[in-house]
Amino acid sequence: MQPGRHIISLSLGTGAEPSAVAVVDPRTEREKQDWVNHFDVRHLERFPARHPIPAIVASVEKLMSDKRLAKNCHLLLDITLTGATPIRVFESRGLYPETFNLTNTESEEQDVLGVAQIVQQTNRLRLAKGLELASTLVDDILSYDPKPAAHGLDLRGGRNGDLVLAVSVALWWADDLTWGDDPADRVRSVHYGSGPGAWMG
Repeated sequence: MQPGRHIISLSLGTGAEPSAVAVVDPRTEREKQDWVNHFDVRHLERFPARHPIPAIVASVEKLMSDKRLAKNCHLLLDITLTGATPIRVFESRGLYPETFNLTNTESEEQDVLGVAQIVQQTNRLRLAKGLELASTLVDDILSYDPKPAAHGLDLRGGRNGDLVLAVSVALWWADDLTWGDDPADRVRSVHYGSGPGAWMG
């Protein structure tokens, strides 16, 4: 990942399920003799159930055009509940996200489901002060428990798992990247903002 890259991760809901988007900034820090990946959650937003896909796409477009991102971001899209149909709406707006469909119990999908809990438990997840959904995200991460279903897992765990999945996909995708031979070049200072939808940057 290039220095300064941000991740916009969107988990789409359908029917009675809400959708959520998270902006995550991965970074590296030196811990003893190793470089360790850490993650700053800059922005969280939830869309109610049955919120129109074009309206969600418009919100994502607005995020991507924000000067604090400077269009320097990766777009990830979780289509587990919706299937591939919404992809066409994104592409019609010139957006081509990396898509994820977590519908089985392969080891990689299991890693995605557990990564947010692991990162939170090891103090590698920081939330911008003032995020209205910060406490909700932490509570959902701690209580997240996907249930067995006819095909794989019920990833929403019988409760709102939209925020967890939006953040988890971003964490797993970023944590799996090769940071390069000189991770010190990727370390950036982070300052906390305040107020609803607060940012760090």
